[in-house]
Amino acid sequence: MSSKTEMLSELLKDLSRASQGTIQASLVISKSQGLTICSYYPPDVDGPKVPDEDVIAGRSTQIQMETRKVFKQLERGALVRMLIEGETGYVIICSAGDDAILAVLTNKRTNLGYLFFTMTRTASRIEKVLR
Repeated sequence: MSSKTEMLSELLKDLSRASQGTIQASLVISKSQGLTICSYYPPDVDGPKVPDEDVIAGRSTQIQMETRKVFKQLERGALVRMLIEGETGYVIICSAGDDAILAVLTNKRTNLGYLFFTMTRTASRIEKVLR
């Protein structure tokens, strides 16, 4: 049987393949520690340089924590997903269980609806692996 890290790595690779080359980085991050559990950087990424995983993990955790507080204050229910749009791409963050988040950096060519669907499915699988 594969280790948890191998299973998570395979899930991130599958997510990247499903995006048809639009994902530049994907990470499973510990909510409580802000550290990377697993990451995948496709080898053929084009476009601007992608930050190191420590930077992505730390900033994604910060964004997720603060946004959860805002959602609670604004009474919007549980936070499902965040989409942050920049000039050259997106950062998408969603929950992957009690102590993990899935963070993805994409370019502008991505099909957001399909990526949301695929990320939700992947996040559910990540949660099962981490149990």
